[in-house]
Amino acid sequence: ISLAINKDKKKTDVIVYLAQFGNHSSYGAQLDANRQAITGLSKLNKSLELLYTNYAYDFPTDVIIFYDSMNLPDADTMTALQRNRPYLQFRPLDEKKWWSLPHGLQPWQHYFWKRPAFSIGYRLMMRWYAVLIWFYLYGEGYTHCMRLDDDSYILSKIKYNLFDYMRDNKKKYAFVQPVYEPGGDEFDGLVNKYLKEHPTSVSQESVDLYNQDRGVGFYNNFFMADVTFFMTPPASSFLDIVDASKLIFTHRLGDLVIQSAVARLFLSPKEVHWFRDFTYEHMTLCRKEKCGPMIPQGCPQNGGVSRGIGQYTEVEWRRFATEDVRNRFKNNPKRCSVPINQFFVGADDVRDCSRLRSRCGFYLKLISGANDTAKDAAWLQSAFEDETLRNKTLCQIGGDCNIS
Repeated sequence: ISLAINKDKKKTDVIVYLAQFGNHSSYGAQLDANRQAITGLSKLNKSLELLYTNYAYDFPTDVIIFYDSMNLPDADTMTALQRNRPYLQFRPLDEKKWWSLPHGLQPWQHYFWKRPAFSIGYRLMMRWYAVLIWFYLYGEGYTHCMRLDDDSYILSKIKYNLFDYMRDNKKKYAFVQPVYEPGGDEFDGLVNKYLKEHPTSVSQESVDLYNQDRGVGFYNNFFMADVTFFMTPPASSFLDIVDASKLIFTHRLGDLVIQSAVARLFLSPKEVHWFRDFTYEHMTLCRKEKCGPMIPQGCPQNGGVSRGIGQYTEVEWRRFATEDVRNRFKNNPKRCSVPINQFFVGADDVRDCSRLRSRCGFYLKLISGANDTAKDAAWLQSAFEDETLRNKTLCQIGGDCNIS
């Protein structure tokens, strides 16, 4: 491997992970195509290998792997993960400053919080990515960040600097996978109160667009952001109010919902970007006996693989989606439903929201990425606009016609 350590690296850009060197406390281990468990360390190693191969060797960037006191990597692990990976570093999160319950909350209260199956550690993670990370990165001099989870996989080559793209095009926030996830009555009440008390902090156009359907959001296992935007009012003032409410802990208010609300309320659609030109995977499996009418244990519950425009021929995509993704679940006795279409394979949440004719489409149509990249691929508009044509095409390129 030729390491690109002599290429220009901007000190203001950083890629961040929050790693667990073991099984996820709330989601557990994943399975590979042979139904073998993938631990936190092997997931992280795979994610890093794909990140460097498909991006970071060509566009060197600081990569920080954060960890908390309950998930310490040993020296051998750090050495192994850093080998041939320039600018990769490990940083612990100080328990008092970055990884502790807000004042007034006690660990024993966790059992009375909404959805107690989600651990305190998971809720601390949500607070980190929703509120605290901006203070940390700003204090370190970073102005732009990218987040990846230890099971986030960049599956195709990225041929340009993503951070430069954000700066050059005046983008403040970016994502890969849209999703529909309402924040709940408590969060809606908090937003309503904020808008009433701060009527000039949000444009009426943004308020109307947000109120059209508040559930439209962005999976933030991958996101890119302008740190200074989140550190500047009104975004920072709103985040202070969210943090003070303690809803992250008491009601499991997710960082996905919070970040999506901040981006949609305080940014215009032209400042948000939907990356669609590289293939990306993030998939969460159901751990309970059942996670919905069609989601039994061990089957995809959230996310999946989003196909980058221009990546794969139709035959290659069908083969990949079937053999590399769907076949991971072929031995599950409960029979997983793993829908495939021309731009996605995985759970229904991302697949459904990604359609421009879906309930998410009114917003997605307004942001760059939906239309800027659509013109580069003739199949995309039919995939969005004509369900019958999409399924007919998939039938023609292989396999049975019962796609789902």
